[in-house]
Amino acid sequence: MKTGRGSSVAKKRVAFVAHCLLNQNAKVAEFARLPGVVTPVVDLIKSRGYLIEQLPCPELLFNGITRWWTTREIYDNPGYRKHCRSLAKFTADVIEKYHKERYEIILIGLDGSPSSGVRFTGTSDPIWGGRPNAKIEEYKIVPGRGIWIDELAKELELRGIPFPKASGVPMDSPDFDMTKSVAELTAFLSG
Repeated sequence: MKTGRGSSVAKKRVAFVAHCLLNQNAKVAEFARLPGVVTPVVDLIKSRGYLIEQLPCPELLFNGITRWWTTREIYDNPGYRKHCRSLAKFTADVIEKYHKERYEIILIGLDGSPSSGVRFTGTSDPIWGGRPNAKIEEYKIVPGRGIWIDELAKELELRGIPFPKASGVPMDSPDFDMTKSVAELTAFLSG
């Protein structure tokens, strides 16, 4: 963007990023792929001039660090939705401030997550009932939003704020590939 005098003004950008992309320690142990920050993703977002705001992890806050693996269907209950709605109100307050300041706002979720999935979420299979004895390779990914992202979208709609341009990093997918995911995120950020 240029001002009237020909000097450049940096475009104001903010990325709301899934908690576990900034802290893999929040994941259930079998789904954490790195010891901490997902550096290739964070570095890419920062290289495009985005400020980063960390989204809360509703699963960690609801069930703690030693929780079991689970699916969207198990989390799709009144108590968990109420929990996500309370987090959505706080998060929407922050998004609203950036919206009023005319920032370009994006959201990067965790595709495949039953909570933070943007394009894809994790679904049930009979073997996933109760304590998980299934292997990570048996986790099923289907199109759709996770419960937390769904509740955030509803809260933003109530406020008349458009849901941000959004994508997700599919780290919960059994066939996750970092190189492919960074290429997809690059295309998303370029489009």
